This record gives sequence, structure tokens and C-alpha cells, in this order.
Amino acid sequence: MFKTILAAGAATLVAVPAVAQANDAREFSHEGVNYTYTTAQKGDVTVIDGRTSAGIPFRLYVKGERVTGTYNNRSVKFTKADVAHDLGH
Repeated sequence: MFKTILAAGAATLVAVPAVAQANDAREFSHEGVNYTYTTAQKGDVTVIDGRTSAGIPFRLYVKGERVTGTYNNRSVKFTKADVAHDLGH
């Protein structure tokens, strides 16, 4: 269940274009939860840093097809393909 919830939100997050500026806060909603985040490019890694409307922090590192990081202070690790599969794509 945890992975499915995270994957649903992460699907949009990992699709964020690398050209987004670090100071440009972005947001989206999924199943009643609002996600606010920024992105920063660190070499070949995109860092996605944000919070949910419930105050749950997350930080994801996207490098190629791999995503690692934390959600609600718990370690997460998955691939972009895992996200697409969990969402039925």
C-alpha cells in the first residue's frame, strides 16, 4: 500500500522536466492530497524536494531510470518503470 501511494504521487514528480528552476515551487493534487515541491539539477541527478498538504516531507533523487530518497522520513527506492506498472500504464 505504501509503495502504491508513493508511486501515485511520484508518477508526476519523476516526470518533472529537468529544466525546472530550483526556486519555482510547483504543485499538483492526487486523491485529495496536495503536493508542493521544487526541483534542482545536481549534475545528472534531479532532486525533488517537497511536502504534502498534511506536512509529510519528501526528497527524491532521480538519476536515469532510478529514483531513491525519502518519503515521510522513510527510505524509498524504485524505478520509473515500477511507477508506471503500479499505476497500470
